[in-house]
Amino acid sequence: MSMKATAWLAVTWMLGAMTSTAMKISNSSACSLNRGYEEGYLQEGDIMLGILLDIFVLMNDRQETFKEQPLGLFFVLSSSSLQYYIHFLAAIFAIEEINNNLSILPNVTLGFHIHDSWANERKAISSIFSMLTGSSDYVSYGAIDSAFGDRVHFPLFYRTVTSETAQYKVIIQLFKLFRWNWVGMIFSDDESHQKASEDMKNEIKKNGICVDYLVQIGEKNPRNYDFALQTIRQSNASVVIVYSRVNIFMEFLVTVAIDTSSVNVVWIMLSPLSLVSGNFFTYAFNGSLVVLFHHENIPGLKDFLYKANPLEFPKDPFTNAVWLRLFHCHSSPEKSFKFYHICNANNTLKQYESYGYDVNNFRLTYTMYIAIYSVAHALHAMFTGKANDTNKVTGGLLLKQLNQHLKEINFRTDSGNEIFFNEEGEVLGNFDIINCNIFHNGTKTARYVGTFISSQSPGLFIDKKAILWAPPFNGIPVSSCSASCPSGYRKAFVEGKQVCCYDCVQCSEGEISPSPDMENCLRCPEDQWSNESRDKCIMRTVDFLSYKEPLGVALTTTALVLSFCSAAVFCIFLKYKKSPIVKANNQELSYILLFSLMLSFLCSLLFIGRPTKVTCLLRQTSFGINFVICISSILGKTITVIIAFNAKRPGSRLRNYVGTRVPKYILLLCTLPMIFICAFWMITLPPFPDYDSHSETGKIILQCNEGSSCAFYIMVGYIALLAFVSFFVAYLVRKLPDIYNEAQYITFSMLLFCSVWISFILVYVSTTSKYLAVVEIFAILVSSAGILFFIFIPKCCIIFFKPPVSTRGHLI
Repeated sequence: MSMKATAWLAVTWMLGAMTSTAMKISNSSACSLNRGYEEGYLQEGDIMLGILLDIFVLMNDRQETFKEQPLGLFFVLSSSSLQYYIHFLAAIFAIEEINNNLSILPNVTLGFHIHDSWANERKAISSIFSMLTGSSDYVSYGAIDSAFGDRVHFPLFYRTVTSETAQYKVIIQLFKLFRWNWVGMIFSDDESHQKASEDMKNEIKKNGICVDYLVQIGEKNPRNYDFALQTIRQSNASVVIVYSRVNIFMEFLVTVAIDTSSVNVVWIMLSPLSLVSGNFFTYAFNGSLVVLFHHENIPGLKDFLYKANPLEFPKDPFTNAVWLRLFHCHSSPEKSFKFYHICNANNTLKQYESYGYDVNNFRLTYTMYIAIYSVAHALHAMFTGKANDTNKVTGGLLLKQLNQHLKEINFRTDSGNEIFFNEEGEVLGNFDIINCNIFHNGTKTARYVGTFISSQSPGLFIDKKAILWAPPFNGIPVSSCSASCPSGYRKAFVEGKQVCCYDCVQCSEGEISPSPDMENCLRCPEDQWSNESRDKCIMRTVDFLSYKEPLGVALTTTALVLSFCSAAVFCIFLKYKKSPIVKANNQELSYILLFSLMLSFLCSLLFIGRPTKVTCLLRQTSFGINFVICISSILGKTITVIIAFNAKRPGSRLRNYVGTRVPKYILLLCTLPMIFICAFWMITLPPFPDYDSHSETGKIILQCNEGSSCAFYIMVGYIALLAFVSFFVAYLVRKLPDIYNEAQYITFSMLLFCSVWISFILVYVSTTSKYLAVVEIFAILVSSAGILFFIFIPKCCIIFFKPPVSTRGHLI
């Protein structure tokens, strides 16, 4: 036979079986491989498909070297074994369907060469190379490893099941749904499951889920069962991920079941097998969840399975071995088998439905089915291409063409599913979530409770009410390192522990955590504050120095009374304006001083009430200008005393300055700087309404922001400077021999004034909230009242109670 081209393509399906396709293309009859195998089943065809399955289990006490025959094969009669055999029949069924379908590969017959890997990785690789080259060399592999999605390193690798990454997504979304963040993991002691478990652990940790332990179970060291059991019992994790071979986990479950102090956990089993049959699980598996490939229907396969027997496939060593084990019969009348009989048509798999395999909806079997069809459609597209000539293509070109057609296939199965490979060479599949339970009367149930759709995000859909948890759990199990932090508290992580282990600390004032298990508290907006439970923000109480509160009423009353007193004294001075005591020391300055005092008392009212833009602009400027006028008038009156006394001396030049002109100039010169300061302040950084949300808990204080603190202190400093000068001058002339000398009274008033404003500065810098305004009002009222009472009350007493003193005759 002359062979034009040879190519190899791997189409793999996971967790228990790998399908590889070895294709031989010829213009003559099909070629056979040089070496035959008793564990192989070959059927000739124009194109040969190499298929690798797990059917038998290799039982050998020593390490396999493949230099000699193993000691023997042992077939385990279990649901998994029957399921693998169904995969085998599904492959044959798909190939026969394609060969009988004139629309796919017409005039081309598919053949197959099926090998059994004995559930052994080394044997699986050896079988692949045996089918391809006749060699027994082997290399490492991993069918569902996400690394095979790398199209640079594995450009010819395709799979009809989803990779491990999709299973990670199922687990992560499942844990987030039930708020499980503290889990355990067990895995079987083989290299593939160990690596996959490590990868899964790293992936779920990236999503904020902590793994308390990762322990192995398996045949290599039976003491692993006891260690794993003790680890699970000592942990407070209520959820355990199982990533293991089925037979090993079954043995472990038996260990758990017979232990007198059984563990109460929810097992999360990742398996493509028909574990949900209930034939294997015990009470220890109650309430657990199994993640399976989504069930699919393959029309016609059920009848094909029921018809399968050694008479139907006389050259098939696998069917003969299965029937020999199940029905104690054989197909060859020529061979002598003690205690065995010849198989008949009544010996069918229908008798063994109680072993749990599903012949109505297929899971992993479906991936075998579409793997065969995927290759067939790619071959069909390649052979029917207009530019293709199979008599002229080389092996490398053929491989490139087949690879390109596999990338582009898009077909629908008889059940209506659309099949295509994504950019990573995968057929995206879905998963079913099954809830398993066993009751005391022996009834076992496996109910469908949810699904995961790989193409959607999030793809998990669960009916929580449909899940029946194990009796020890009252509702959804809790699996966390630390108790859930309620609303109003945040997580405080403990150094040296995993992020899932934390303490709960109440949020600070002004912060909230509206949801449980928040890592950080949220600060409330400026106009809001946290309630007592720290779980929501409430509006702050708006506070300001109001006319309605007692303090506001007292200050307002005091200001009005003092202003009325100033007005009364002003009226008295107008009435007795011809009195010598009123005329003494510049009558006009007395009027100006009284009027400015009256305004000073009234301007304190601008500090009371809700701050507005107008009141904030006016209150400091009005206060400053009024006080400067007051002190300038006092300074003018003091200088008038000095001029009047010295002008009496013979030859004194001060006679020319006697009168009202000099005091007016003093008043004007002292007031202009303050006007300039206030104007510059208002133009550059004027005061504005503001609020203080930090001084008092749960309150927002409305106040005036002075804009420029520097300008405010310059204004107060200038007033203090004038007051000090007035005090100093009045002190110097306090003992001048003048019957109406006001210097003594001015000295006392300025002493009080300076004392008040020095105290004001000290208190002002340490006061917050609305009491800033209270302090300033108090300073204004006390200092102004001191001037009023020390300077004008003595004169009023003379006018009313000592009228002779205020006559001209007494003055002379």
